[in-house]
Amino acid sequence: MNTRKIAFLRDGKKIEVYANICSGTFSKAMGKMFNFSKKPLLFSFKDERSVDIHMAFVFMPLLVIWLDENMKITKERVMKPFVSFEGGNAKYVLEIPLKNEIIKEFGY
Repeated sequence: MNTRKIAFLRDGKKIEVYANICSGTFSKAMGKMFNFSKKPLLFSFKDERSVDIHMAFVFMPLLVIWLDENMKITKERVMKPFVSFEGGNAKYVLEIPLKNEIIKEFGY
C-alpha cells in the first residue's frame, strides 16, 4: 500500500498526516475493518461525491475527515467502533485512529 503526505488546514492551522492510500475498490470497502494499525488511511475518489463511512468490524475509535478536491474539510466526526455510521461529501476521506500521535494536534 502506498503512503502519501496529506496537508490541509484546520482552524487556520496546517496539519500534515502520512497516510496509506486506499484507491482500489477492495481497500476502500475494507478500510479499517479488522485493521489494528495506528497508521491513518486516505480514501481517494475520482470526483467529489457522497461518501458513507461505517464502523462495522472496526475495533478502535477513529477521527474521520471528509475533504474536498482542494483539501478543505467538509466534515469531521469522531466515530465509535461497531456503532457509528456517517456520510458526507468528499473527494478524499481520511481515517485517523484516535491512538495516533497526530490526534494531539486536533485536540482529542
